[in-house]
Amino acid sequence: MSIKRIRVTNFKSFEKLEVDFGKFNVLIGANASGKTNFVQIFEFLRDIANSGLNNAVSMQGGVEYLRNINIGASENFSLKVVSDQEFTFPGRRTKEGLIGIKTYETTYEFALKLKGKQKGGLGFEIVQDNLIQKCEFARFKRQKEKIEEKEKIGQGEIILSCVNGKVKIDLHKPEEVPIKEEDIYPLFLIEEKIPASTLLLQSPFFFIPPLKEIFSEILIYDFDPKLPKKATPITGKVELEEDGSNLSIILKNITENKDKRRKLFNLVKDLLPFISNLDVEKFADKSLLFKLQETYFKNQYLPASLISDGTINITALIVALYFEKKPLTIIEEPERNIHPYLISKVVDMMKDVSQKKQIIVTTHNPEIVKYAGLDNILFVSRNEKGFSIVSRLIDKEEVKTFLKNEIGIEELYVQNLLGV
Repeated sequence: MSIKRIRVTNFKSFEKLEVDFGKFNVLIGANASGKTNFVQIFEFLRDIANSGLNNAVSMQGGVEYLRNINIGASENFSLKVVSDQEFTFPGRRTKEGLIGIKTYETTYEFALKLKGKQKGGLGFEIVQDNLIQKCEFARFKRQKEKIEEKEKIGQGEIILSCVNGKVKIDLHKPEEVPIKEEDIYPLFLIEEKIPASTLLLQSPFFFIPPLKEIFSEILIYDFDPKLPKKATPITGKVELEEDGSNLSIILKNITENKDKRRKLFNLVKDLLPFISNLDVEKFADKSLLFKLQETYFKNQYLPASLISDGTINITALIVALYFEKKPLTIIEEPERNIHPYLISKVVDMMKDVSQKKQIIVTTHNPEIVKYAGLDNILFVSRNEKGFSIVSRLIDKEEVKTFLKNEIGIEELYVQNLLGV
């Protein structure tokens, strides 16, 4: 379950952008090339899923700061996301058995007509809002609580479009498939009108498949090692905050479970062999502070306030990678405060985890570039008009020529030769 492709137009420093993603993606580029704006595409998606379109636009600074400064309101903003999420559900019971649907690719796209400076109003109008699901129709059999595929019938599409608040459903299927639109979506949903400035993404139509969950659960980590050094109130979240500030709470929950504690300790020790133990201390004022024991001081724990920034960053990174179970994790500059010798192991960890969830990282570090693998690198740069563009280095013939001459990809990056 991952995002395969994103296409966006008229967003911040981007004029037009289309990017294909793998399981592990490393975003590199010079300062002010557009890496932060790239990450904000995912923030915008998440904000829509969690807070609605109006709030999401406002959280970007309003329409004026959502769109590209040079393009302005002359072109629509549009966003298209393609996911490979699979979802199987029964459609209709017939004399021949249960006819079901298995979606294997979902595309969601919407466009906003942007308005110029104005007092009051939303500053935009929804002009496109579509959900397209490629699917297979098949006969299924029910085995206890599971539904298993018995025989494929054919392929098709389920297309939802919203115009002026009215939802239209187009079902493309083989003639022999008896499924109707109301077998997929209840009639009360089809007949219900969606409020103005509300997207399909915000509506109940997104329950098949639950694509909204991918967007709403995107994690974007930007760790600040100074924050976990302070005592944390015990009343915080059970999920790691994106700045790492509640690391003590997360470590407390992990260390209270025998298997999770062993897993955490083994992962930390692999990178930091001098650590002999990890624990969390609870204070009378109902706050928590994690601590660790080094092999050099067998009878003494060091409180978080005395632990190095690099050790805290590594611990937070391990927790984010192995103990947070969301489908898409973005990590900004994971190499901060970490010695270059350890970077290859950090990259190996991220590659390992990417087999179970999608990973995107941004970096300036040539060691990460060196070990990431050429096919995993996305290069962000600005063209002669100032628009940000994203390209895959593996597709650049000039880069291939340099590599044939035994010049490392990390050296090309340091010498600023990737954009030639």
